Amino acid sequence: MAAPCRRSASLFTFSALRFHTCPSLVRPFKTLPSISERLTIISSVTKTEIVGKHRKVRHKRVSEGTPSHRRCFSSAIPDSGGVNTRPKPKGIVYRSTSTDPFVNLAFEDWLYENQDFTNTDILLLWRNEPTVVIGRHQNPWSECKVKRLQELGIHLARRRSGGGTVYHDLGNLNVTFLTSRDTYRRKQNLHDLVTALKGRWPSLDLSVNKRDDLVLNDTYKLSGTAAKLGRKTAYHHCTLLCDVNTQALKDVLVSGFDGLETTATASIRSEVINLKDVDTSIDTKVLGDTIAEYFMTNHQGQMEQVCDVDPTSEALYPGVGKIAEELKSWEWVYGKTPPFNICLRKPVNGLAVPLGVYMKVKKGVIVDSYMECPLLWVSEGVIQDIGYSMRGRRFRAVDVQAGLEKSLQSYRRMSDDERQFAERLGQFIVDKLV
Repeated sequence: MAAPCRRSASLFTFSALRFHTCPSLVRPFKTLPSISERLTIISSVTKTEIVGKHRKVRHKRVSEGTPSHRRCFSSAIPDSGGVNTRPKPKGIVYRSTSTDPFVNLAFEDWLYENQDFTNTDILLLWRNEPTVVIGRHQNPWSECKVKRLQELGIHLARRRSGGGTVYHDLGNLNVTFLTSRDTYRRKQNLHDLVTALKGRWPSLDLSVNKRDDLVLNDTYKLSGTAAKLGRKTAYHHCTLLCDVNTQALKDVLVSGFDGLETTATASIRSEVINLKDVDTSIDTKVLGDTIAEYFMTNHQGQMEQVCDVDPTSEALYPGVGKIAEELKSWEWVYGKTPPFNICLRKPVNGLAVPLGVYMKVKKGVIVDSYMECPLLWVSEGVIQDIGYSMRGRRFRAVDVQAGLEKSLQSYRRMSDDERQFAERLGQFIVDKLV
């Protein structure tokens, strides 16, 4: 929690609520509808999210007679281990024709939920329009400049796997390995990528570090990695920086707030590099073909079986559009943020201590707010009213502004100076939000 400024005789602090302990973060969610005949139905599965906090997993105890649960883990899940003795599986390569990040993330999750991976592995290759993608358990306001994204027309998406924040554009290739849970081997996937790329471009000094990142020259990060594991199925996905706008990446992947405290998973910053900066012959098309070809050598199949797919097809993938809409919703992108506290400070001439506006946010909604400012400038009642006006509002500009405007209209005992101060303070708060 952000520590409030020290109180003195000249300061008045108002708190609308006390800060309470966060509730359980475990909740059930619905299964997807039936699928087309060519795919195996995964049915009667009660699915439960288990939210990771600092790579520790909060488990929900399951009593006898309770149905099996599908669990969603953070990216810190190890490989299944052991020696892979199964026969060479069938392999399918899908190359998405969409560059909509919400559609591609939905298609990835649709395959995870609906495909049978008992004897078949799928490699999915996809690219997105400029997008910042945060992990399932992350805070967008602490990971990136949310307001700057809006100004630049860059999407903000929250994926259903764990891990850290990444930047996508058309110069980035996303690679997803979808398998059964028993045959999930993330490290092997990464080493396969290294082998495939070095087989085509022998001069590349690629390796996999301890954090399961692909790095060049043991220094520069080329790829982050994350995963989602279920009871029967799993996927592991990663990025490959080919010709990404690294200036935009560095510009937006920093927080726009200083006084923010959260228990959400934090990203680890790394120096990055594009493959094209090392070898100009590398582009996303050649990169994808190289990976697909190597994938097929380890599976039963031919390169002719690489399929360009339209992930928006409801005829082939019924329900995928609904998933995309859910991933695009404010409730998912922002409302799934773990609880956090934030302090907005406004420096004022002649005042040693900046004005402080403190807010506690839960599920994207302001549940408590209070202010610290000199009583010489504004009355105690005005301070209380401003604090109350933000409570219960979404942590976004349009909602907070509506609350502040309603407060100013209803407060009749406000002097002209107080009203001017309140309006300027309200504009300062609104300008900080999106």
